[in-house]
Amino acid sequence: MTRYESIISLGDNFIKLISKGLIPTHVLDWKVYYEAYLKEMDILQKQHGKPKKTRACGHVADDYKISERCMFSIIAFMEGC
Repeated sequence: MTRYESIISLGDNFIKLISKGLIPTHVLDWKVYYEAYLKEMDILQKQHGKPKKTRACGHVADDYKISERCMFSIIAFMEGC
């Protein structure tokens, strides 16, 4: 189970844990960025027939005004165990 799957499985408890200070607030931002990345990967796969990770990272990074390097770090975090 990846970290993203663990976060999703928490449901409403995720927000409660953030409000109690047990999970840092930036993890919520990262969740939003990662979900945008997944959506962008799906769109690119439909357009080109295969996923384009670098292009998807670039689009999401531009949309949210973060660096591509930061986006790659977020992906690595969310897909980690």
